[in-house]
Amino acid sequence: MQSSLLNSTLDDKNLSEIPHFRSLLKQLITMEVIQWTALWNTFKDEFENEKNMLGGSLGDKAADDLKERVIEHNILVVSKYYARITVKRLAELLCLTVEEAEKHLSDMVVSKALVAKIDRPMGIVSFQSVKDSNDILNSWAINLEKLLDLVEKSCHQIHKETMVHKAALKV
Repeated sequence: MQSSLLNSTLDDKNLSEIPHFRSLLKQLITMEVIQWTALWNTFKDEFENEKNMLGGSLGDKAADDLKERVIEHNILVVSKYYARITVKRLAELLCLTVEEAEKHLSDMVVSKALVAKIDRPMGIVSFQSVKDSNDILNSWAINLEKLLDLVEKSCHQIHKETMVHKAALKV
């Protein structure tokens, strides 16, 4: 829903009058990591001007919301490109400390925005795709079928060996 809203806003002809925000929307739509420091340096003056017009507290909240959205965008992008990544590297990509990166990632996992597991002792994040119950049951059924095939082959081999030994004893 957010993606369709961003795309429709980007297509709006009135947005051409505000080139800074058009470039911001383009960055949010592309599936690339956005460097927060570079983005903030570009848009800091705009937010300072907005703060003066709207009032201090609302301007600060808007800046904090933008940072949150950029961090969420970056975590989603990283989850698309990486299956496993160290928390340290994730923090570097997000321009955050390790603790902040882990907190934001945990918040997104709790809100079910993505599926990930954090191995804290190893410092590794494993991103996973969301599986529905039918896929899980099908994978279990396939594994069970393979196991039963192995048991059947083993039983056949054991039976064959006993038959060979019985025949050798009779001779």
